[in-house]
Amino acid sequence: MWKLIINSHFFTVIYPLVLVLSVILGAIIARKTWINKKIDWKSSGVDSSVVAIYSLLLSFTFFASNNLMRDRLVILNNMKDYSASIRKTSLFTGDSIQDATKKYLVGYLTILSDFKTHYLKSEIQLKLDIDDLNGHYLSALSSMAKRDPLLKSDALTLIPYINQLNGSFIRFVHSYDVRTPPLIMILLVFSSLLIGILVGFLNSFNNKTHYLVPVIFIVIVSLCIQSIRDLDNPYIGSIQPSFADFSRQLDIINGSR
Repeated sequence: MWKLIINSHFFTVIYPLVLVLSVILGAIIARKTWINKKIDWKSSGVDSSVVAIYSLLLSFTFFASNNLMRDRLVILNNMKDYSASIRKTSLFTGDSIQDATKKYLVGYLTILSDFKTHYLKSEIQLKLDIDDLNGHYLSALSSMAKRDPLLKSDALTLIPYINQLNGSFIRFVHSYDVRTPPLIMILLVFSSLLIGILVGFLNSFNNKTHYLVPVIFIVIVSLCIQSIRDLDNPYIGSIQPSFADFSRQLDIINGSR
């Protein structure tokens, strides 16, 4: 349930509003329990420590989410290299293997160039479609190698690249399920609301109330939480991997003989 709330578009709008309310709540608490009773507030320094702890938690989560996104991009770039290697290697094989490889790559790159649509439609079906492509291609290579022993060495040169491409594909699909643990996100959100109350509380004790610090706090924390959500959601967030290179590879292959 919590994962659905974090992933929803409503969270993008609701969270900053709730953060504003937490700051207002802190100001109300300060006035009712301290200012109206003319009780002086003296900071013990613990409040700064609390904010520092939250800042560390936020930065570590940001760093971890960024690493997850970077890992996806590395795997994606590897897939581009492996698919290109398969195509280049096939050019030095027999015509029958070239034709089978071209058909295989066209099917593979068609799926990868529109990966997001296939993934959101059905992750299981996406894997089945790739397995079907591999099954037909490997069967074709095996049949050609049995009919003509000279083609066996050609087929064997392609196998390592095929294994690398499919291994990277599986890792890439799995990376979409690797997320910041829900407990950490819950901790970040609720801690930010508590810090918001603290900011509103402390800000109320100034001789002249100003809104610069609360506004900066709300903007920075909201943007950080939104960025973590985006990095965690490569198929929903605004920070998404680009599959344009697969489309370009597909155009090149379709344009060849």
